[in-house]
Amino acid sequence: MERIRVFSKLIRLIMNNSEIYIIKISAYRESSNLYDAIAKDYGKITLIHKGIKTNKKNFQLELFTSYKVSWSGKGDVKFLRSFEINSENILDKKYYVIGMYFNELMYYLIKNDYQIEKLYEHYFLSLNELQVSKHFLITLNNYEIGLLSLAGNYLNFESDINGKEIDKNLKYLYIPEQGPKINSNENECYSGETFLALSGKFSYNKKTLRESRLLMKRLIDYYIRPKKIKTREILQFTKFDY
Repeated sequence: MERIRVFSKLIRLIMNNSEIYIIKISAYRESSNLYDAIAKDYGKITLIHKGIKTNKKNFQLELFTSYKVSWSGKGDVKFLRSFEINSENILDKKYYVIGMYFNELMYYLIKNDYQIEKLYEHYFLSLNELQVSKHFLITLNNYEIGLLSLAGNYLNFESDINGKEIDKNLKYLYIPEQGPKINSNENECYSGETFLALSGKFSYNKKTLRESRLLMKRLIDYYIRPKKIKTREILQFTKFDY
């Protein structure tokens, strides 16, 4: 009994508590689930939910729902010890595909156990913005830019590679890790207005929104290579103008 009490006390001492959003659910062996999740004040973690398929009192955690959880363990996979719903799923079903894209991008761009304090908040605010935004493509831009920055990638839309402010009347090529470079090749360039819109200095219009999505797709592909975003294949068959 004494050994059991000591062990239980040790478990409590190394227990972690946080709010999480699950971004990926995977079956593990015959009776358990693996959850890739983002935890408030921690970053991205992987939790194992044991006995989910054999214990009738247990239930599978869901995407787009915030949970208060506790876990233990210091390895790559933590053990989920307890959970309760923190806030219900608020995402409208028409945006589920976009939410899945959010999740997939998070999964590829963020490494486990890197302490990124604002990651949870960025995800939470982006889900809420989807609900109220008049144009979800702008929300996509904001989510991608924020996530790339939180992942430690260098983005610069305000000045060219020589440090000069972006001119709305010029055309630019974008060089990853460096920034915009003046270029007149119409097949590869984006207007200065597009960079100013991405930086928040100009409002988007039809042209800059279209160019911004082309640029952000190329940047995402650059940073997750050689992986590919599977949800894009679904998005092209939806009514969304992606």
